[in-house]
Amino acid sequence: MRAEKQGQLLRGKAVGRMGIVKRNENPGQRELIIFGVRSPMVVDFEEACNRAGIAIRAGVSLNGAPRSAGIGRICTLEGLDAEDLRLPFLACAFSPARRRTLAQLALARGLQPAEAVIDPSAVVARSSRIGEGSFVNTMAVVGAMSMIGEGVLINRSASLGHHCIIDDFVSIGPGVTMAGNTRVGSDTVIGAGAVILPNVEIGAGAIVAAGSVVRKPVLAGTLVSGSPARPQRILRATRSTLADEGEE
Repeated sequence: MRAEKQGQLLRGKAVGRMGIVKRNENPGQRELIIFGVRSPMVVDFEEACNRAGIAIRAGVSLNGAPRSAGIGRICTLEGLDAEDLRLPFLACAFSPARRRTLAQLALARGLQPAEAVIDPSAVVARSSRIGEGSFVNTMAVVGAMSMIGEGVLINRSASLGHHCIIDDFVSIGPGVTMAGNTRVGSDTVIGAGAVILPNVEIGAGAIVAAGSVVRKPVLAGTLVSGSPARPQRILRATRSTLADEGEE
């Protein structure tokens, strides 16, 4: 997010098309469409929606068999009807590239992103802001004055400290601990159980391997791992495989 967007969030205003939620509630949102039901994560999305009292009208599967545990109606992109198109969508995939592509496809079809879906068991500070299309899984914690962008995935039991800034389409794995005043650039992946120490900035498109302890800044597009985390290689730009048969 740009600096001016950050200022808008701190003043409690929406950023661009983004909506905001201040607490672990999903006000006014009672039904949505899930894009990406081949992702194994769809079952967590289903459970969080169920606990939050949000009905899933349909799940969209682009390629292959769905992994849904209980969505009553699965359809293709072309199978969405006029009533479906009136509802917001939530893109379901752990990979930032796939989640971003799913969102682009949904927007191109005429749908709008849902308000952030936050599991009722998560704890979100009332002064934090979370962008549209984001998902906060069970038992996660988001500290005070934190700013979370669009399409972000915060997985179960992750803990984000105060004044964290998470840009768009970041994926944060289960059990991640981020201390206060940390910043993560867009399309970055933080692997399960990683620890990010205070005042660390991680560049866009980086990957922090599971279990790593990050003590220093991470350059954009870099894979780091270990304790302390060290650069392993520069990452090539990735693409979504949604157009490939059998992939989602």
